[in-house]
Amino acid sequence: LIIVAIQSFTVIDAGYVGVVKRLGAVQPSYLSEGFHFKSPFIDSVEDFDIRLSKVETSAGASSKDLQVVETQIAVQYSMTPELMPLTLQKVGTRSVVERTLISPSIMESVKAITALYTAEQLITKRDEVKSKIQGQINSFLDETLSEKELNGLLIIANVAITDFDFSAEFNRAIEEKV
Repeated sequence: LIIVAIQSFTVIDAGYVGVVKRLGAVQPSYLSEGFHFKSPFIDSVEDFDIRLSKVETSAGASSKDLQVVETQIAVQYSMTPELMPLTLQKVGTRSVVERTLISPSIMESVKAITALYTAEQLITKRDEVKSKIQGQINSFLDETLSEKELNGLLIIANVAITDFDFSAEFNRAIEEKV
């Protein structure tokens, strides 16, 4: 009786939503934070963090003047609670979303935008480069998510270029020039 009582409820913490799986089938509605009843032994609840989170990725690319550039990018994002049941069904957990959607969008976007600028311009026009990378990431994610009927799942709050790392030869040439 005690075991049945314990299995009859769940508590969702602040900043999370719960996705109910009934005998393995994802239910269409989500559970908001707080106390909820569930069917013991039939329902299981998976918690999803919907708070602001960060993905950091390193992407290698070539600049317009064919310099090899290793770029560190940090993307801050959050997830839409209403789409969490469908996300679990069509994509997976938050770590899968980061690995299969966000990281590839960052790598593809950095390669596409870096090729439009010389190595010098990447540094001097950093804000412009950042804006274009963010626009490209949003475009990539919108296209990918619309194919899965998950429009609006990811809300990109900010994209930050945390580091540009050029080849040793290029750095040496800059030092000699200075």
